[in-house]
Amino acid sequence: MARSSALADSLKQRRWRIIILLTMYLGYVGFMLCRNTLIASSVTMINDPNLQMDKESYGRLMSYHHAGAIAGKCVTGIAADVIGGRRMFLAMLGLTAAATAAFGAVSSNLLFGVFNFFGQFFKAGGWPSMAKIIGNWYPKDKYGTVWSIISTSSRVGTMLAGFAVFQLLQYTNWRSAFYMFSGVTALIVIVGYFLLKERPSDIGVSIDLNEEPERNVGTTEELETVNQAPHPMDTLSIGQACLAFAKSGRVWFISLSIAMLTILMDFIIFIPLYLDEAVGIDSKQTPLGLIAFAGGMFCALIATSLFYDRLNKKQLIAALGGLLTLSCCSVVALWSLGSIGLPEESKFPVAMIVIFVFGLSISPAYYVPMSVFSVAYGGKHSGLLINNIDICGYAAAMIFTYFGGSIAMSVGWNVLLSILLGFTVLALVTMTSFLVLDYRALITPPPVFLSAALRQENER
Repeated sequence: MARSSALADSLKQRRWRIIILLTMYLGYVGFMLCRNTLIASSVTMINDPNLQMDKESYGRLMSYHHAGAIAGKCVTGIAADVIGGRRMFLAMLGLTAAATAAFGAVSSNLLFGVFNFFGQFFKAGGWPSMAKIIGNWYPKDKYGTVWSIISTSSRVGTMLAGFAVFQLLQYTNWRSAFYMFSGVTALIVIVGYFLLKERPSDIGVSIDLNEEPERNVGTTEELETVNQAPHPMDTLSIGQACLAFAKSGRVWFISLSIAMLTILMDFIIFIPLYLDEAVGIDSKQTPLGLIAFAGGMFCALIATSLFYDRLNKKQLIAALGGLLTLSCCSVVALWSLGSIGLPEESKFPVAMIVIFVFGLSISPAYYVPMSVFSVAYGGKHSGLLINNIDICGYAAAMIFTYFGGSIAMSVGWNVLLSILLGFTVLALVTMTSFLVLDYRALITPPPVFLSAALRQENER
């Protein structure tokens, strides 16, 4: 009887892990539908004479976007640690839907900025909320796989937004997209209310995540053993945890790399305008650039979900470093699209291929290492850590977008693309440095500070 009961619990936990993963996936698709509606509609909005919007004001509008994300990260990470991932996730998803509908109903640049700010403030709660839920439901050796799968949801949301806006603009105006995506996201909140659970005990199942084996990181000296003791960060206050993060070289390098990678990710904001003005692609086709970018990222993340947890940390240095080297080549190719004199019929497919490769080359480094590291290193403060890292990224992107539109408008797209290339090289250097430090931490224990609990962690 006991054996039969244990088997039933095991099957139940596996079923619910799939349900939890799919529910978070669907929810984050909703977040990204709302986020990318403005980007996909940007060319049409700028061409709308009633709005009086140009590249400069659009860039400033997107800086409100990042300011809202930064403000949200300052609040939602700690809130998720305190009130739980499920409550935060559903509340933020519902409020994001409301802000998106409100954005579609207004017309002044000031109100656009206000609702864009609040939309991103609420969306900022999505990732730290999922960090809490994933830490409760999945073993550490599955973090890479789970985060890779979850990360594809943002690309699916981006592709759906680009395709839906492309179709809607053939028949109606840009406001319809905001209303439609707001309604879809509200429906997802209802689904999540019934299916998303904070922890296994909510369904009557007890899971000891420490009983599941850690993955072999590749060599004899790199083997990680299972520790039954509580996570060392769990004994620290928020202030002590922040001090621990500040003293970690890995935290600094992953933060700097995410700052550079977020700038690269957020060049998607300018892709429709770049295709329209610099490459000469029809404005109604420019939303398809989002699909190419997100499609490349989606394919890369699918591959990452299959291989990330099978690579040891030394192999990850080569794999992610190689992809970021490819991203540098992609930016050079993107830079050249408007000047190499392509035949008219070749411009669109070549541009889509280049943008696809660009998205493919940056997404694994952007999404997975930070998420895996934050959950593993942060313990109960994982939401705080992941938000601190994200704040660095959004702050860098806010500065880039604030001045990016002005640079493109006053001195041209070539200058903006040269700046982007510089950030791509910095992303390669800082991410590689983080991966090297993360690998060395396995074979050389990091300095001990703050507490006996951290000493125990280092001696493990």
